[in-house]
Amino acid sequence: MTRRPLLLLALPLAACQTTGLKNPITRETPPSTVGQVTEHHDYSGIWGLNKLIAPTTSTLRVAPSDTVVADTRVAIEQYEALIADATDPRLRAEALQRAADLRLQRADAGEGEPDDVAIATAHYRRLLDEHPAHPNRDRALYQLARAQQLSGNEAEASTLLRRLGSEHPDSARSIEARFRAAELLYQARDYAAAEREYRAVLAAAPAPDDAAHRYAEPAQYKLAWALYQQQQYGPALQPLLAILDRELPRGEPVDPQAAVAAAPLEKADMVSESLRLAGLSFAALGGGIAVGEQLDEPDAPRRLDVLLHAALADHLLERQRYSDAADAWAAFIARQPQHEQAPRFQARIIDAYAEAGFDSQLIAAKQAYVDRYAADAGYWSGREPDTAVVAAVRGHLGDLARHHHALAQAQTGAAAQAAYAAAAQGYRRLLDLYPDDPQRPATRMLYAEALLDGGETEAAAREFEVAAYDDGNADAAHAAVLAWRRLGTDASGEQRLQVLRAQAESGLKLAERFPEHPQRTPVLAASAADLLELGEADRAIEAARSVLDAQPATAQRVVALSVLADAHYGAQRYAEAESAYTQLLAAFTAATSLDQRGAAVERLAASIYHQAEALRESGDHVAAARGFLRIGTAAPSASIRATADYDAAASLIAAEDWPTAARTLEGFRMRFADHELIPEVDRKLAVAYDEQGQLAAAAAAYTRIAADTRQPQDDRREAAWRAAQRYETAGLVDQTRMAYERYLQAHPQPPEPALLARQRLAAIAVDRNDADGARRWLQQIIGVARNGTPPQRAAAAEAQLQLGRMAAGDAARIALSLPVERSLPRRVEATRAALDALGAAADYGFAETTTAATYEIAALYRDLGAALLRAPRPRGLDALEAEQYTLLLEEQAYPFEESAIEAFEANLARLDQGVWNEWVQRSAAALTEMVPARYGKHERRDLRYDTPG
Repeated sequence: MTRRPLLLLALPLAACQTTGLKNPITRETPPSTVGQVTEHHDYSGIWGLNKLIAPTTSTLRVAPSDTVVADTRVAIEQYEALIADATDPRLRAEALQRAADLRLQRADAGEGEPDDVAIATAHYRRLLDEHPAHPNRDRALYQLARAQQLSGNEAEASTLLRRLGSEHPDSARSIEARFRAAELLYQARDYAAAEREYRAVLAAAPAPDDAAHRYAEPAQYKLAWALYQQQQYGPALQPLLAILDRELPRGEPVDPQAAVAAAPLEKADMVSESLRLAGLSFAALGGGIAVGEQLDEPDAPRRLDVLLHAALADHLLERQRYSDAADAWAAFIARQPQHEQAPRFQARIIDAYAEAGFDSQLIAAKQAYVDRYAADAGYWSGREPDTAVVAAVRGHLGDLARHHHALAQAQTGAAAQAAYAAAAQGYRRLLDLYPDDPQRPATRMLYAEALLDGGETEAAAREFEVAAYDDGNADAAHAAVLAWRRLGTDASGEQRLQVLRAQAESGLKLAERFPEHPQRTPVLAASAADLLELGEADRAIEAARSVLDAQPATAQRVVALSVLADAHYGAQRYAEAESAYTQLLAAFTAATSLDQRGAAVERLAASIYHQAEALRESGDHVAAARGFLRIGTAAPSASIRATADYDAAASLIAAEDWPTAARTLEGFRMRFADHELIPEVDRKLAVAYDEQGQLAAAAAAYTRIAADTRQPQDDRREAAWRAAQRYETAGLVDQTRMAYERYLQAHPQPPEPALLARQRLAAIAVDRNDADGARRWLQQIIGVARNGTPPQRAAAAEAQLQLGRMAAGDAARIALSLPVERSLPRRVEATRAALDALGAAADYGFAETTTAATYEIAALYRDLGAALLRAPRPRGLDALEAEQYTLLLEEQAYPFEESAIEAFEANLARLDQGVWNEWVQRSAAALTEMVPARYGKHERRDLRYDTPG
């Protein structure tokens, strides 16, 4: 017969033993939440029941029959025969029981026939059916259940065991049967039915000294599992907490491992796994908060508070549920913030987040540790701070400060500022809490740097100074100077002055305390500049000289010289300032900015200028002029150069050095053609040239003045007139003409000088034989003057006379040629035009022009008559014809001679009006020639008069 191994009731549990943190095949990580940790998992097989209940060696114990013969087979055959033949029911019942027992024993030993179990099952059922009141009925039910289990019919076995318990509650086998039934139900995953059986076992559990009591403790544990499998996590905790409270030593256990080790050896596994299952249940209920809620229940074992939170956290941590584990520890801290284990739990939180690599949570946890357990925290009220905790706080504070510092350096804007502030706060607390820390100097430097980068520049500067002069840190001294300078960049008003003083003093202190510092010279140079700006010129000079004494690099030398120069300049020590500025310009390099170089040039020029001013005020105009002109050599690009040149010219004029003044002014005009002083320069140039008799140069200056729209109108008109006069006096005809023309174009008013300008232009045209030009200007004179004042009308009359004379000249230039009858009309027409012009002049009624015009009229007639007499004779005339032709010409000429005589006589008649002038006198002389018989017999002395003055 094939031997079937007996199955232990523990197999259902053993088949469900827990895995590790990861599936060993797939390496999949368990779920991350508390609910997911407990969902769809059977953790009931954490240990085998065979370990928990040592006396139970098989699924159902084989109940031994009475002593039988050694040959089991013969015995079975005899019992089977008795069953078939016995008429006594009690005998047959006994035979049924013994035959079944033997067959079951043989099957259990693996030595029976294949049908032993089936036959044994049939015998037990027959016994139970035929003998309902049999005294060993409970035993028959138990054996039948065993047979069913051997047959693999565990459901039926469970039913039979429950039937035994219910029908025979007083049976010694009742408690065991119900426990076995519960186990089979649990194996079948009928957790609710298993729960009822476990509860029945616990309800019927005898006293501890009863053998059946051994099923109470495992039933209590398995009841928790049955409830857990039904997701009744809260009820499951009741038996678990009862087990732990019962088995653990009195007092407040705090460490799960230590607690398990303190339990009785034979109970250690149960205690350990009860803690584990409690952790699962708490995880399912929400973690650490659930622990507190459970322990707040009446009669709850509150002494287990620390232990349960720790066990829960350990359980979650084993499964890499770092956040849930941290929450479990945090729940205890929130529940009992003053508990002595609170710092340890917070430390475990930090460790968990560190192991997980959860940086943000780690930072928050460290911050919480610092806030709660720093030496000045409320946690230590009434107790001495623990040295280990205080040391841990120091480490966490440093970590936090460095974290925020690094974070700030990687960010921008408001986020960076907030991080710098957090870092600074951390460093500050380190300094406050750990005054004897050997890292204190380094911490202070970090504190100052965080303040600086976070915008707390003034506070940073002060902390750097503490680090420098309390801790002896030379680099901190330089950092303090830089911080003050950064603060001064954005400061204004009174605040800037305060910062300026602070940065100056900080630099001076560095130079004094750390003379070997590599930045001493540039810092001292900057402080010198600061002192100068603060108005402390003497201290600034002292600092600058110290810089120069150190034979500094070019950059520092430039700064020091600049301070020296500016300080002397501000003190009005202009000679010293000039020397310093000269050295400064020599110290500049190609890298020097144009602005910096330009500023030095300007100050150098100003220093020279002020010295020249002083000489001018003393009355030494020659020396002053040399001083002003020195700017052109020392600082030719200075903006004050133009003013200096002008002032030099003014001083030269005051000294009456006209040639040098003129050269200086001409140089000004060449260099500063668009300067606002150009009008004054031209005025002075005109004076200088006039004084030297350089008329053309003076005229050119006046011409520029006249054309300069910046000059007053009257000055421009006067300058234009003077320009024309100077050109005319200099004999420069063309320039004179153009000057008068420019005058007329720009200044047609007032009329008198404009009229005179036209007269000069007309005269120039006449002198140049420019008849057209002369006529144009004469006609303009007539046009503007004929209706004017008497002087103006006299000018118009004179112009008209000139036009008449020009017309007469034109007529005279028309020679009579053959045939006379053809050339004569042209001569007569020209003569008539001249007569009209001369008559117009005479009509003005001025004695001088009237007599002159009358004389010219007479001369015009006389000339025409003479021209006729001189006219050529036609060729081929004989003597008679020639004589007749001459007589004819004389007849033609006679009326013209008569008209000439009448005109001369008309002039002579003006003697009666008291008019005696050149033209009357010349008229008289002409009459003497033309009519000697009448006017040439005796002198007319009585006709000579002087023209009235």
